[in-house]
Amino acid sequence: MSAKKAVLLALTVSLLVMSFTVSASAAAKRAASAPAAAPAGADFVGIVDRGEILNNHPGLAQARQQLANIARQKENEAKAAADKETDTAKKAQAVQAKRMELAQEEQKLMAPIYRDCEQAVREVAVKRKLTLVLDKFVVLIGGVDITQDVIQQLSRKR
Repeated sequence: MSAKKAVLLALTVSLLVMSFTVSASAAAKRAASAPAAAPAGADFVGIVDRGEILNNHPGLAQARQQLANIARQKENEAKAAADKETDTAKKAQAVQAKRMELAQEEQKLMAPIYRDCEQAVREVAVKRKLTLVLDKFVVLIGGVDITQDVIQQLSRKR
């Protein structure tokens, strides 16, 4: 065998080995990044409509009424504070301060309701053996809708 043929053969073998190595490496990466197969019929992802859950919270109507009363009060306070000021910048500051107070009141009133909703989702997820719960508006396909179960869980607590 001539030296030229030997070099050509060695080069061909090297390219084949390199090609197989790259293919095997790519296949290994794909296998490692693929999700583990779930048992047939098992669905470990729950989905919820957070808006529907919130709107069905037993305490939401009362919280909204309280918030409406506080908003009227803060609006009246803002008008009174603005009327006392002659400088437009200070008027704007007074109104902004009342808006901030209203936002803080809203946060205080709504925090327990949000907490209740989250806790109910957790309880249903544990009961249904779900490993992940997503908002249904971010899911295109799949998952088990547990919204009604969560609403029932909330109503049992009250």
